Amino acid sequence: MKQLIYLVLAVSMLTGCASTKLINSWSDKENTPQAYQNIGVTALFPNSSNRYVTEHAIVDELKTKGLNSMSTVDVFPLAARLNEAGDVLKNSEAIRDGVVAKVKENKIDALLIITLFDMTKEERWVNDRNFTMGGTGYYGSPFGMHGSYYDYYAYSLGTVYNSGYYVDDISYFIECNLYDVKTEQLIYRAQTKSTNIKSVEEEAKALAYIVAKQLINKKVVSK
Repeated sequence: MKQLIYLVLAVSMLTGCASTKLINSWSDKENTPQAYQNIGVTALFPNSSNRYVTEHAIVDELKTKGLNSMSTVDVFPLAARLNEAGDVLKNSEAIRDGVVAKVKENKIDALLIITLFDMTKEERWVNDRNFTMGGTGYYGSPFGMHGSYYDYYAYSLGTVYNSGYYVDDISYFIECNLYDVKTEQLIYRAQTKSTNIKSVEEEAKALAYIVAKQLINKKVVSK
């Protein structure tokens, strides 16, 4: 029982401060789990700092699971300098050749590519009094099942005309694709959602924990 409690606490410490959640995953059922010698991790984000943090968080987590891996932020062509790429990004053939060359040079036999595939923004109303649904029933009234009708009426009328403000909830949707280099086939895909990010470091750790756990539990790779 104590071991279970410790496990729950450990998971909470890893993901408690982050909003990142797994929303979808897929793995090739016909794929035979491989003991990859070097899993390359590349995060294609506009911000090079976010890429660095994300790649290293995933590499660290994979290594704790016994999976050898490496960050590619300082290896792949223009990886850390996307804002300087200019017309080079238009030459897809040159980019492909450059990536293939670096994969061979670093003996990468599986490649995990992380991208931001969508972002949404939703407006939400926040009541100053922090009571929702006006004075409705059990949720809005501070009196609960007690208090008179005139107390309830006065309170409810106040919440109807109470001031508040709008906030924006911004959600980021991340996609992680793992490719087998030899077959060039996609063998695993995961999609996550992060809302109102406060710490890139904490969200990166949460993403890393989710992906590493999935790769092991779904038997996508072997040690």
